[in-house]
Amino acid sequence: MRNIIFDICSIPIYIVILWTCYIRKISKDHASRVFITINVTSLACTILDIAMEFAVNPVPLSGTSVVLGNLISYSYLFLRNATLVIYLIYVFAATRTEYRIRPRRIRILVWLPNSILLLILCQNFITHNVFTVTAAEGYSRGPALILLYIIAALYGLFGCGYCICAKRYLTTGKWIALLSVYVLTFIAVFIQLIIPEYLVEMFSTAIGLLMIMLLVMRPEETLDASVNITSWKAYQYDLKNILLSGQHVQIMVIQMLNAAELRTYIGEDEFALYIRQIADEGEKLFSTFHTAHTLYYERPGTFYLIVEDPKADTEGLVPQFIEAVSKRMSHFTEQGVRFDPRFCIIRIPDDISDLTDILNLGHRFTRILSNNQTVFLSSEMANSRDYNIINHMEEILNRAITEGTLEMYYQPIYNIHEKKFQSAEALARINDPVYGLISPALFIPAAESSGLMLSIGDIILNSVYRFISSHNIEALGLNYIEINLSVAQCLQQDLPDTVTRLQTKYGVLPRQINFEVTETMFDNLSGIMDINLNTLARMGYTFSLDDYGVGFSNIQRLRTLPLQMIKIDKSLVDDMFTKDGEVIIEYTVRMMQGIHKKLVFEGVETKEATDACRNLAGDYIQGFYYSKPLPEDAFVRFLQTHNAA
Repeated sequence: MRNIIFDICSIPIYIVILWTCYIRKISKDHASRVFITINVTSLACTILDIAMEFAVNPVPLSGTSVVLGNLISYSYLFLRNATLVIYLIYVFAATRTEYRIRPRRIRILVWLPNSILLLILCQNFITHNVFTVTAAEGYSRGPALILLYIIAALYGLFGCGYCICAKRYLTTGKWIALLSVYVLTFIAVFIQLIIPEYLVEMFSTAIGLLMIMLLVMRPEETLDASVNITSWKAYQYDLKNILLSGQHVQIMVIQMLNAAELRTYIGEDEFALYIRQIADEGEKLFSTFHTAHTLYYERPGTFYLIVEDPKADTEGLVPQFIEAVSKRMSHFTEQGVRFDPRFCIIRIPDDISDLTDILNLGHRFTRILSNNQTVFLSSEMANSRDYNIINHMEEILNRAITEGTLEMYYQPIYNIHEKKFQSAEALARINDPVYGLISPALFIPAAESSGLMLSIGDIILNSVYRFISSHNIEALGLNYIEINLSVAQCLQQDLPDTVTRLQTKYGVLPRQINFEVTETMFDNLSGIMDINLNTLARMGYTFSLDDYGVGFSNIQRLRTLPLQMIKIDKSLVDDMFTKDGEVIIEYTVRMMQGIHKKLVFEGVETKEATDACRNLAGDYIQGFYYSKPLPEDAFVRFLQTHNAA
């Protein structure tokens, strides 16, 4: 009887791997399911290997033992070689190149050697040239058994070679783990040829699969545990491999516009359930593609679906998806929760073939076209100027910082009481050598998200202080220039020191600067921001609140903060000719005057709106009716002309 201790030791390893897959819920994608199949078949082979030793020993055998020995031998040989095919498929799946073996002729080639093996086993019923199990001699090998080893070696050598060639798709740890199964199996087969009484083959396979479990099957790297959906990190990894391999796929990006607000409204646990149910409905519907697909999730509420059939009608499923989710979410709808998604369909590499461009588009596609659209096609956006700007914003911002392509424009602000232009707002523009003039609506959000806002903010501060020191602004009729401060700047402990250095360097008086802060900035009000604003106020700087009416104002907060002016947002100005809008703006003016704040009406574009603002007894008017933002020289000429008059 051969030594089965290694087989016995391998059984707990397979069980631990399968149990770990179960408790860690490793079965979401195709690669995981193939890995589980390999472990199940390998465990079955190990049990059969052990059972064989008891079935054919000792001799002579009974008739039942002969039948059982034959059944076990056929099952073991078939399953063991089938495991090699399944593992080869797993290698393709783990490297995200399984599409290469999906064509029918390739599938036939992959399974052909195993089919030949099956024929060899079938003919053994007649010839007994692979193995025999007899009552007198027990189990004995035949000369044709070498053909099974040759077939196994073919799979092993091909798989080993493919692992080596596919190294660029894998991290070093994952590559070593995938390759180790082949290396350990080759070593085990060699040992069994030299010392046939030691059954080490299944033990070596178990060790190799354990390495894969530890180094490849890592749900913490591929799964968002809060919602149990494949993660954004895994999406980036798979997308990189798709581009490396040249595979043609579609990506459907599903961005929930109100995700952050929903999470705040219904709480983390309910929001996780909400996301999970959306994913479940998506999986049901997307399964109609009858092709490989994987769903990924990025917080707070964006899904990415990779569909490996480039011809699938993904756009056609959008209405069905919205309807299915709306029905499923009826209990959330009763709570006032609205499912508000936008879809972007990207064909790779036909429309886009750059990883960064694809990732950027997935994040920013709703900024490129009208929000009234539900579905965006990357093929339609490819020729959009805004699309190209947004996708190359990082290099544009870096040029603005290093090459001085950021320019300051100034929009005059009209003093209603003095009937002249007594202030102006400094507005940044990027005049890029490649993409031309770029508005802050495009580059400011990108600068904030990329961590470049501090550098941009420093350039703006320097530019405005320099402008004031270079011109006698009092002679031009100006009292001060308004500068927008970002959240990032306000959170810097050294902001007052920075401002002090600038006013010393350029000889600018604090009363010549008014800092603008946005209403939404105070949602992030922290100790540092509060200290900074009050320190600057004590230094003599004034503040105005920009975009009033966009957020949810806290009047008590507005009263206690060092704000001298409130800038009424364009949306309220545009709405004041409606019945409700007129009431809102009249009460807003009365209230702000009651707490001693000066008022600036923003976005005033017509004479009718200008006259209405004058009648409301506000203080300032800013908008295209008087002037659009002007470059420095044109702004100076504008003041010289209009204030002189």
